Amino acid sequence: MYIYLLPYEERKQLCFILDQNNKWEELGGCYMKYDQMTIDTIKKEIFRGNSPTNELLTIWGHQNHTVLELFILLSRMKHYQAMTALKHLVDKNYWCLIKDGDENLNTLMKNLAMNKKICNNNRDSKIRAENFNNDSEKIINVPQMLLQPVVSKENNESIVDNRLLQPKSPVPPLRLGTSKMFTASDISCVAESAGAIPHIPYEELERSTHNWDNNAVLGKGGFGTVYKGTWKCTQVAIKRLEQKADKPEYHSEQIKQSITELHCLNAYRHDNVLPLYGYSIGGPPSLPHLPIHGRRLLGATPAGEGTLAGFELAHQAEHSHRGLQFLHTSMINGKPLVHGDIKSANILLDPNDQPRIGDFGLAREGPQSQYTYIKVSRIHGTRPYLPDEFLRAKKFSTKVDTYMLTRTREDKFLKDHVVNYAGDVLDLKDKRSEGYDECFKGLVEIGKMCVNKRAKERPEMVSVLILLEGVSTK
Repeated sequence: MYIYLLPYEERKQLCFILDQNNKWEELGGCYMKYDQMTIDTIKKEIFRGNSPTNELLTIWGHQNHTVLELFILLSRMKHYQAMTALKHLVDKNYWCLIKDGDENLNTLMKNLAMNKKICNNNRDSKIRAENFNNDSEKIINVPQMLLQPVVSKENNESIVDNRLLQPKSPVPPLRLGTSKMFTASDISCVAESAGAIPHIPYEELERSTHNWDNNAVLGKGGFGTVYKGTWKCTQVAIKRLEQKADKPEYHSEQIKQSITELHCLNAYRHDNVLPLYGYSIGGPPSLPHLPIHGRRLLGATPAGEGTLAGFELAHQAEHSHRGLQFLHTSMINGKPLVHGDIKSANILLDPNDQPRIGDFGLAREGPQSQYTYIKVSRIHGTRPYLPDEFLRAKKFSTKVDTYMLTRTREDKFLKDHVVNYAGDVLDLKDKRSEGYDECFKGLVEIGKMCVNKRAKERPEMVSVLILLEGVSTK
């Protein structure tokens, strides 16, 4: 249930409870993370004879937060009186948070694992291995502990250490494949990030893939395996995280990135963003989503498999950039969302060849509007796709995505060859693709702008989209 659907009586009672001793300030400032200016604005409701709690809930509700998220925040506050007012509006599996606090919640996880049987008819769908992330290429920042952000306005920039989207409390390691030792902190982090995304019992996903049958494997990535399955009589692809015995330190990073991905897929809904059907934490963390198509994005097809016509290239480029400009311009919390690992392998084609942006595990909030970039403490992403200002100076902005999405191939020196080519640009065109010469020329010119060495010379994603819309009509 969304906050804006909270029944009148329950909302009135909650406002009465939190208005006392100004508990709403602690909730809004410490747990909802609103700044002091917002809190001061809400406080003015008192002088108007209104409830500040009601105003806080109204503002928070505009971001599609749920009653369950509020229930969990109140649990962190240890405000059990307010939790009791909402108790009957959340699943009874979460009632134990009222009395147990941060104690172990094995019972909760066992209850979440109970559900009914589903259909198990599988349909084959082959995905090429090159569509998945190569573990050796990705820059993973594991050893360092999570840091609090440090912001400075000197030199017109903000400096942020480890500015990943992350839960408001650290995520302890989960024990996979043995006893399912989950704490209230684990559950609250995942549930808060998931929002309205439903929890799916792990046993359902096991049945949908015939107990993770090797014949159901679609491909392997850096942090796990993607399976095909049939869940609730629906074809799905399921990304299951797997802990590596030789790299146990990666596991906390896996969990952190899964929570980041849940947060992003819950908060950013768009036709060109991969829709997530649910999440499961009753075993190895698993994310079932829309089934994916076998062909690679943006014409990066191997020899012998044919190629894409110019209008198809323009169509896929246009819709991929449309999804990214949505992330960059939504400005949740006043900041853009930068994907940070955008490449052809992370933009999937659905059965209708519609590009869907996925793999948000390395997404970060970008700079506020008054800044051009933020400086991060460490780099992340797939090295061949990253621009120099990020690799060398750790300057992070939406222009990183602009650069990365244009680099659809990691071939060494390919970018420099295209940018510096002095002959007829049509000489670079795939000979298997006939016609659409003007469209091809337009795509190349846009690409050159997007891979400019100077970040400030690269266009923002909205501008790129407008240019691509013009090219797609040629």
